Amino acid sequence: MLLRIFLALSVTGIWGALAAAQPPASPPGEGLLLAFASVRGRNKPPYPVIYFYELDAQGGRLAGSIDSVAGGINATRADMHPSLSRDGRFCAFAAQFGVTDGGRIEIWDRSEKRMLPLKEINDFPNVHQMTPSFASDGSLVAFAAWGRPGGSPRWGLYLYDATGRKLLPSPRAIDPAVDDRMPALSGDGRLLAFCSRVKGGAGSTDILLCHLQDGTVDALSNVNSPHAELQPSLSGDGRLLAFCSDRPGGQGGRDIYLYDLAERQWVPLPGLNSPNAEQSPSLSADGRYMAFVSERLDATGEKDVYLYDRQRQTLLPLPGLNSRDDDFDPCVVVLP
Repeated sequence: MLLRIFLALSVTGIWGALAAAQPPASPPGEGLLLAFASVRGRNKPPYPVIYFYELDAQGGRLAGSIDSVAGGINATRADMHPSLSRDGRFCAFAAQFGVTDGGRIEIWDRSEKRMLPLKEINDFPNVHQMTPSFASDGSLVAFAAWGRPGGSPRWGLYLYDATGRKLLPSPRAIDPAVDDRMPALSGDGRLLAFCSRVKGGAGSTDILLCHLQDGTVDALSNVNSPHAELQPSLSGDGRLLAFCSDRPGGQGGRDIYLYDLAERQWVPLPGLNSPNAEQSPSLSADGRYMAFVSERLDATGEKDVYLYDRQRQTLLPLPGLNSRDDDFDPCVVVLP
């Protein structure tokens, strides 16, 4: 405990001096919507709930949550990994009941405040299905599942037609010895980035890029390292790829990196990473904003959500978003 306090004082002293030299960033002029998971106010074990947060020129505010099952704080459904359609109306997420059941993929209609009826996707209640990712118009969802019948016996990738309410053929040939997970669709639905323990890869976990029109896969040799690359996110047109990595040379722990796939070059992120762990990046469709999670010691809780403005190269204030409990799995969209 004393060591943690000492480290917190040391880090906040350094970063506090840097922050004091610059005025705090003002809210954006356009409207943003964030979705994130939080265990605030829940009992033990902590089952997270999906919350929504609006940010505009007037400031930021919580804007409701996804209704959990009956029981309030005693409910046993854990909701994680939200992904928003570009207009902010629909939110895909993973839901797990209890501590032993598999995970379901659900879609919440924020306008009508109800779950959409889905077919086929949740036919196997004991199969773990996680990390859904929406295309911008909400018509296509990618997700990962462990041991889904008819698919990979390990972690495999799946696509779901949310308009036609049907599963589509797997975007990647099944290899029973390989784990493919953490899918991220580009907003236009053309590209799918994902993590893979592919044979002969650069590191322990690599990020690959699948072109959904023809099924070709790019190994991204300029991106991957001998270390672990995780949690990819793509901009709307698929040009920008964000991810986290524990490769050396960063600020400390896991850091977030941004790569321009068209120009084949790294994009600097001054002021985003800290000496502590950063993870779970989420790019807005236009690539300007990036929501992420940090475990920096001077924060509100153990894990907090942050928002970075690439145009101004600064963190934006999120008043009232974070709690003393864990807040994580953010997603951000610019509202029309």
